[in-house]
Amino acid sequence: MSHLVIIGGTKGLGKAFLSGLGTEQTHVSVLARTLPAERPPCQDRVEFIAADVTQGASLRSGLDRAIASGGKVSHLVLFQQYRGTDAPWEGKLACTLTATRAILDFCAPHFVASGDKAVVLLTSIASNKVAAEQDEGYHAAKTGLLGLARYYACRLGPLGIRVNCVSPGTVLKAASKHHFLENPELHECFRQIIPLRRMGTEQEVAAVIRFLLSEAASFITGQEILVDGGAGLQSQESLVRALFSQRVAPRQTKLMSAPVLTRT
Repeated sequence: MSHLVIIGGTKGLGKAFLSGLGTEQTHVSVLARTLPAERPPCQDRVEFIAADVTQGASLRSGLDRAIASGGKVSHLVLFQQYRGTDAPWEGKLACTLTATRAILDFCAPHFVASGDKAVVLLTSIASNKVAAEQDEGYHAAKTGLLGLARYYACRLGPLGIRVNCVSPGTVLKAASKHHFLENPELHECFRQIIPLRRMGTEQEVAAVIRFLLSEAASFITGQEILVDGGAGLQSQESLVRALFSQRVAPRQTKLMSAPVLTRT
């Protein structure tokens, strides 16, 4: 029996991942603080469980209920993200790092004895680079996840449990894609600095997560997979040149197409 446990699968990338699941799992447990108002279609095998990952008792109760309903865990994905405004430093570290450690420690003895077993943590490009739009708590939390992934990859490896990270770049999500699509200049700017010349989607990030959970990734552990279309491969000079040419080229085109005035 395959049992997938998802932490935070009702919003953002977690929701996209859940909506794209096939029939590989016979039972899916979704732990989230806010449950969906309506059950997603065609997901009868999905059980939603209310749990606050920052509250130890609530988290343990939710995990206990998931295991009681779905049996031993085969796969685990962690999407939780602090969305509060009070004490952002403490909240982000508690939701991201402390909760992840607690979940992995709790679930370790509850994984299936045999077969493929895998964990995926959702990190961010802010684990390696500074994202000015995010605060120090976000950076510390996402960077810490990489350390936890490597540590638990070694600790849980003898049990046959793989642990990996997925770090998305800026992608088109259901909640924000209109911001890019309705601002063509901004959208084009991203296209120009991404080697694949397009923005990725949350479904493509979800596909990478599903790959790391599958037997096709059976000898991959302790790794961080960037899903950014190659944007992070480029130097600062390359990015500046791309942006500069994008802004200057249209003006040069207008000048070249303007009528030439001659003296008579």
